[in-house]
Amino acid sequence: MKQIENLWKERVQLHTVELRKYLKYIFNDHLLFVAIFALGAGAFYYNGWVKTLDESFPVAWVMGIILGLFLTMSPIYTFLKEADKVYLLPIEMKLKFYFRKAIHVSFMLQSYILLMILAACMPMYAKVTGNGFKSFFLILLILLIVKLWNLYLQWDVLKIQDYRISYMDWLVRFVVNGSFIYFIIERSSPWIYGLYILIFLGLYFIYHQATKEKTLKWDILINKEEKRMSAFYRFANLFTDVPKLRGQVKRRKWLDPLLNFVQYDQKNTYSYLFIRTFMRTSEYFGLFIRLLLIGGVLLYFSDQFYLVIGISIIFLYLTGFQLIPMIRFHELKIWQFLYPVQRSFKEKSFIKLLHVILLVQSVIFGVIVLISNKWENGLIVLIVNIVFSLGFVKWFVPSRIKKINKGTIF
Repeated sequence: MKQIENLWKERVQLHTVELRKYLKYIFNDHLLFVAIFALGAGAFYYNGWVKTLDESFPVAWVMGIILGLFLTMSPIYTFLKEADKVYLLPIEMKLKFYFRKAIHVSFMLQSYILLMILAACMPMYAKVTGNGFKSFFLILLILLIVKLWNLYLQWDVLKIQDYRISYMDWLVRFVVNGSFIYFIIERSSPWIYGLYILIFLGLYFIYHQATKEKTLKWDILINKEEKRMSAFYRFANLFTDVPKLRGQVKRRKWLDPLLNFVQYDQKNTYSYLFIRTFMRTSEYFGLFIRLLLIGGVLLYFSDQFYLVIGISIIFLYLTGFQLIPMIRFHELKIWQFLYPVQRSFKEKSFIKLLHVILLVQSVIFGVIVLISNKWENGLIVLIVNIVFSLGFVKWFVPSRIKKINKGTIF
């Protein structure tokens, strides 16, 4: 038992050290300032929106869906490694302490998320129901109990290899969680709460009985842990090099016509390389598409002029800033040093491509505002975005690249 306890402590310490190594870069940069600004602006407009609500607003449905979603999403952090299915598999029956700790730590970490989500929903709840914030701690206590229930059910499902059962489990728990929160917000009759207690106990008993004879699926546990860390590494890679990151490359043949815009010339060697990298690498192309869609949706439903300008500039900045590391994507590949072209073309080609990407995003944002808002606002947003993109690539990007090349970015 002592050795298992030491193994858990060692894994937690290694994981903490790994996170700190990259978090110090993430929270020591311009993105932190942008995040604080975005949160402040979001809180300001959220407060203004809450003041417009009345009793007809379906706050129970909204909170049921939002909180139900975060209750259902209950990953378990096991900190397992690929070699564990060889070295720890023989002592699986002795690892109950290890996995119990994994569930408890997952519960503590996810409790903070629930706390923040509930705190964000409470102004809306207080305004519509008129009950104030006096129910906050009671609702939080109920959410924590239901979160623990979800984690134990999630652990039982991880012992089943069939992915269809996993999807069905997620759907069942989401419906139960969401509807339970709905009835709590609506302050329904006590017998409904009793019914849900029976449902919770019944599902727990069914899950536990169905899996108590099953062994752990080590491949599933390790795969989930690797996916979770890969997501973190992809985010951290936007700020510094991550040697452990495994990049994904896709063909995307439908984007090949864009290459026709690159003239066949020796000086365009790096232009061809970078546009190929952008189109085929999921972490950069996917990032551009995600920010474009999220920013576009926010702009479409925003009707305040200054908010629209702020959103478009923030998303342009996030796109440009997070694409800058692409200039070092091929840095460790020796064949690029064999190109019979000057190295100065590399930086010029990258900046040119980044400028084109930001201009495309600027035009799309401007068109979205033009459609959803006044045409004058759409035109102003387009002009502001183009000016911002030009200034960004002319002054900010070159200085950033110099810091990267000198190794003094942080």
